[in-house]
This record gives sequence, C-alpha cells and structure tokens, in this order.
Amino acid sequence: MSLRNRLLALSLLTLLLPWSGWKLLQELERFLREAQENSLLATARTVAATLPYEQLSALQYLPQRYAVLRSMARPPELDGYYDDWPQAESAMEMLSSDKRLNLRLLAGTSGSALFLFFDVRSQQSLSRPGDMSGHGIEILLRSPRGLQRFDIQPEAPGPLQLQGEVGQGQEVIRNEGQAEGYWLETAEGYRLELSLPGQARLADIQFNLRYPDANGAAAWLRSGSGSSRSAFVPLIAPWSEVSNSLASTTPENSQAWLLDKQGWVLADSGATDAPAGSESTWLQRLPYRWVAGGRTEQRSLPDEPPLRMQQEPVSLALLGEEASLWSQDPESAVLSNTVAVPVWSEPAGRVLGAVVLQSSSDGLLLLTNRALGRLLLTTLVISFGLAAGLWYFATRLSQRVRRLSAAVSVAMDKDSLDTQLPLTRDGDELGELARNNETLLHAVADYNQYLQTLAGKLSHELKTPLAITRSSLDNLSSQPLDEDARRFVQRAQEGVERQTAIVRAMSEASRLEAAINAADWETIDLTEWLQRCAEGYRSVHPQRRIETRVPRSTLSYRCAPELLAQALDKLVDNAISLSGPDDRVCLQLQQHTDHIVLAVQNTGSHLPTEFQGRLFNSLVSLRETPGPVPHLGLGLYIVRLVAQAHGGQASATNLLDKAGVEFTLKLPLKRV
Repeated sequence: MSLRNRLLALSLLTLLLPWSGWKLLQELERFLREAQENSLLATARTVAATLPYEQLSALQYLPQRYAVLRSMARPPELDGYYDDWPQAESAMEMLSSDKRLNLRLLAGTSGSALFLFFDVRSQQSLSRPGDMSGHGIEILLRSPRGLQRFDIQPEAPGPLQLQGEVGQGQEVIRNEGQAEGYWLETAEGYRLELSLPGQARLADIQFNLRYPDANGAAAWLRSGSGSSRSAFVPLIAPWSEVSNSLASTTPENSQAWLLDKQGWVLADSGATDAPAGSESTWLQRLPYRWVAGGRTEQRSLPDEPPLRMQQEPVSLALLGEEASLWSQDPESAVLSNTVAVPVWSEPAGRVLGAVVLQSSSDGLLLLTNRALGRLLLTTLVISFGLAAGLWYFATRLSQRVRRLSAAVSVAMDKDSLDTQLPLTRDGDELGELARNNETLLHAVADYNQYLQTLAGKLSHELKTPLAITRSSLDNLSSQPLDEDARRFVQRAQEGVERQTAIVRAMSEASRLEAAINAADWETIDLTEWLQRCAEGYRSVHPQRRIETRVPRSTLSYRCAPELLAQALDKLVDNAISLSGPDDRVCLQLQQHTDHIVLAVQNTGSHLPTEFQGRLFNSLVSLRETPGPVPHLGLGLYIVRLVAQAHGGQASATNLLDKAGVEFTLKLPLKRV
C-alpha cells in the first residue's frame, strides 16, 4: 500500500467523531424519553389516586358481563354486515354450555334509537341452508318504562318487522311501536341486526338463543342464569362525569382513559388535536428511526376512540404493574408515549381497573432530528476536511518521494551526478535524505570513474617494469645455468607472460574508449554480417553448437562494424566459457518498430539476481576460479561501451525456468 493510501486509511479514524456524537445523541434521546415518561407516569398516578369514591365504588361493583354502548355518527344500514359498526372486533362474547355455539354482541346508539348486532357462529352447520326451523332469539329489554319483549323466529333470511310486547310488572300489553331488523345466514351460522325505537338505549338486555342440539332437541344459550337480576346484561354508556374530570386534568397533547379490569373503556378525556408539524416525509423520519428505532414500536394511530384496550402496557397494568410503551405512527412523525397504572381498591387491595395516559407529539422527534442534523453536518464536515487535508499532504509527500527516487535512479543509470538532486534545499526529513543521497551518489560516481580509469593507469604503469623484468629474464636465460636455476627462470618467464596478458587486457579497454571516437561508420546488412560472424565462431570452436536466428530479409543498419564485432566477440567468448561442450549458443537478430535487438543466448549457466544490474560495470566478474586466460571483468564493460556508442544499451537476463542466460544489445533503429 502506498504512503498516500496509508494516510488516507488512517484518516478514516476521524469517523470516530460522528460515531461518538451518534452515541451521545442516543443518550440524549434516552434521557428525554425517561423525563417525559416519568412525568406522564406521575400524572397517571395522580389521576388514579384522586378518582372520586363514587367512581371507585362503581368500578368495584361493575357486573361481570356488560355491553358497551357505541356512539354512532349515523344509523347503520340493516343488512347483517359489520361495515357500519365501528370497532366491530371489540364485542361481548358468550359460549354455550355444550361449546357448540358462540355469540358476539355489539350495541350502539344513534339519536334515541338502540342498535343491536348478534353474530352467532358454530363449528358445525346449524341447519340446512334456508331451513331456520328450531332457531330463534327471545330478547327482553328492561327500562324505566317497563319490560319490552321481542320473540324472533324467522322463516327465511331477510328483513324483519317485529312487534314488541310491553308489560308493567306481570301484566303485558301490546306495544304499537315496531322494531326493524335483518336476518343473514353465513357459512358459520347467522347474524341478526336490530333497530329498537324509543327509550331502549336506557335499558338492560336479556336474550335467550334457541337452537337444535345434536339430537334435534331444543337447546338454549341464555344471557344469564339464576335470578332475573343476573340474567340481564347492562348496556353501559361512557361515564360522562369521569370523562369531564379526565379532560380537565390531562396535560396538553395527551389523552386519558379509565378502564375496567377487562380493559373496557369507561371514560376518556376526548380526542386531542394532532401535533403541529406532524406531517413529514419519510426522509425526515428516517434519522430518528436510526437513533431510536429499537426502542420505538411502529403502530398506526387509531381513527376513533378505542372501546377496549388489551395490548401492552394495559395488560400489565391490569395485573398490578405500571408499564410504558413508545410508538410512532408510520405515516407521520407523531411519537406517542403510552403509560398505564393500576387502580387499586384500598380495603381489598385488588386491581379494579387502570388509568391510561397517552402523550402524542413530535417535539422529541424534531429535537432529535435537529440535533442529529447539526451533529452529523459538523462532524462529517470536520471528518471530510481532515481526510482531504491528509490526502493532500500524503499526495504532496508521495510526489516528493517519487521525484527524489526518479532522480536517484537516473543518476545511478548514468553513473554520474550531472545535476543537483531535487529537495536538497528543503529543511525537513526528505531534504536531509536528498542531501545524503547526493553525497552518496557523488562518492559512487567518483569510485566508478576511478575503476574505469584504473585499468588504463595500471597498464601504463606496469609496462616499463614488465619490460625490464622480461629483458632481465631473457639475459639471464642466455647465461649458463644449472637445471634448477633454469627451471626457476622458466617459471618466472611464464609469470611475466601472464602479467603481460593482464596489462594487454587492461589497455584494450582504454584503447577502445579512444577508438570509439575514431571508428569508421558505415551502413551494412546486419543479417549477412551476423551470419559471417557465426561462421567464424564455428571455425574457431568446431566442437560447439552455434546457431543463428536472423530475419529472412536484409536489415540495413548504420554502425561501426569493427566495434560491433568486438562487442559480439566478447559476448560469444563469455557464453562459450561459461557453458559446457553439450550446451548450445544461439545468436539472434530481431527487428522492431524503433529498434533492433542483437542477442546471444547460451544454456548451462545462470546469473545471480543480485549481479544482473552490475555485470556491465568495470572490473566486475562472476568467474570463481581463474583459467589459463585472465578475466578482469572488462569484457562486458567493453560491450557496454560499444552499446552506448551506438545510442543503445546492454542487458543480461536469465531464461525461463533457469534454462540459460541471454545477453542483449538493444540498438536504436536508423533508417538509410
């Protein structure tokens, strides 16, 4: 990974700023919730503790079964369907003794009329379709005016016109008013929807359902048993006095309900206005879901006041525990906190019901969203600013390092330092590194220059001592000597000859540097030239396999043939000396778009990787054991000089799978 990418990755740590702000915002939101929840619970406890004694008594002595009267905006259409009945799922239910029949009763008022809805269901078919024999409902209404009785025995499904009987005490007289109804058969049983006129809405109701049992005998589902008092089911309307009291004590933007121990609503404070600004887009609500989504339940706001509450936290309050629930309407930004506290009977210490308070507002939501927006904006701007600054700094630093590296590479390739390295005048660590590199490159360049001139200097200085030594040995060998002395003279002459060869090799490089400027340049056919050179090498080394790979067409090139031949001689001699008699040597010539490649390959040898960049320097040799001919590491240096004289470069690489070595002269192509 580059330095710039590392610093960029390091800058990601700045994202800890928005993360820590996020956690702080969650704590703030939790604190605000707890404060609002505790305030609402305190209000609910106060309402429950200050209920009048009369209401507590009424709660304590509520009948075990009663029907809640719905207040209906308009009279329902008598058709046997639930469409006109609000909250039809909240109904009083009864089950027959044989578990075959289930009854659900709904009661409602509109104006002065009473509406009843009986839904009778059975796990088995009650009768054959259209056959209502054996079925009927007897309804008795008890009001201050007396007792009213309806006996319903329909012959077929459809509308009903009912004539009731009214009695005072044991006397029953004919009532001139009529009741309307509708009998509807269903797949599970039947439904009966009734409209009762007059003062029926102030009455208690008793009903007896007749149906045939499994043996065809008459069976009954009665609203009560025992005395006539327990047989009647009261129809209870909301307690207006308690509702008014709740409305006066309920905080703003809150609702309160008084429930009995079964969850039926006996009084409520009335509906409140929707919080201002509750309409918001999903994008505005999304941040709050991120912050407090795990502690907020998605729940739609009811369209109308509830008749019965059984979900949490009401169920816990009816068991004697205070409870709280946070919810949010998925269609708006309204956030609701619902708390429930039990209502206790002081002497008996048992739960009589519950007080439920619900506070609806979007203040907490808006506060959290605003804080979240400011926090995210601030922290993200800081994070991106720091990241951009670090990225810019890393980019500048990377560019400076690359400039210095490129300048050092160029200086190393030239073996000299013609110009000053960049960054040497900078005062930071990179400036100090550049100055140290410049000092090192100067030392390396001076050392390479010394090595390049060392051979010429040594050859010049050693010629005279070698000549004196040679002449002295020649004169000594002409004198009469014994056998041992002559043997010593002969060995000394062999050593002088070897030293002479070394001096000749060193002076050859010096002469070549001088000969390059005086070389004759001409245009030749490199294909024919290389084939002639190969024939000469085969004649000198008949025991070796020397191959050629040249283009089929002629390749004209302007060069110094003598210098090029001398470089090729060095490469071929190097390939033959470093390979065995069974290895092959291949001379190749390739033409490319803007250059030509002259290569010498041989099998049987391998170049160490660490020496490949220094093979063509002066006085560098890989031979570990000396042979009969001295090798001073000047041969490949001469090849390099020839390549540079032609504007090219020399290189050496290992073949694939270490199959051998390839020495290459890459020369720029010159058209003629």
